[in-house]
Amino acid sequence: MDFGYNGGNGSSDGHEEISNSHKPKKSSYHRHTPQQIQQLEMFFKECPHPDENQRRQLSCDLGLEPKQIMFWFQNKRTQIKVQNELAGNNALRQENERIHWENLAIGDALKNVICPTCGDPPIGEEERQRNIQQLKIENALLKQEVISPGLLLDD
Repeated sequence: MDFGYNGGNGSSDGHEEISNSHKPKKSSYHRHTPQQIQQLEMFFKECPHPDENQRRQLSCDLGLEPKQIMFWFQNKRTQIKVQNELAGNNALRQENERIHWENLAIGDALKNVICPTCGDPPIGEEERQRNIQQLKIENALLKQEVISPGLLLDD
């Protein structure tokens, strides 16, 4: 069901033509030739940020518009930046994976730790505190023995 006004001709094409005629026409997509790209690449290696005069000279040499030169250089700089970021991300990803595996190996090693002196597994914090308390009691008894050796002998 068409509720729009069609100008009495049974078609809405006339209306579309009017709205399309107000739009600026896009230029057709243009691929650069291999020779143009080669020259642009060579210039980019020497100067990734050409000034207006250099862009104008390149446009004359290559038969392109200065804006095309400007956009090519912008795109190329963006492309290089993205490639560098990807390379950096890959390096960080590899380093992260290496550290992850190292961390797992250390965790496994900690599960199997033994005392180098006695060969027993290490003690936990709770047991360590009990041992310290026991040593303090023994030290107090030894001090008492040193201070009054006769008291313990009389027992």
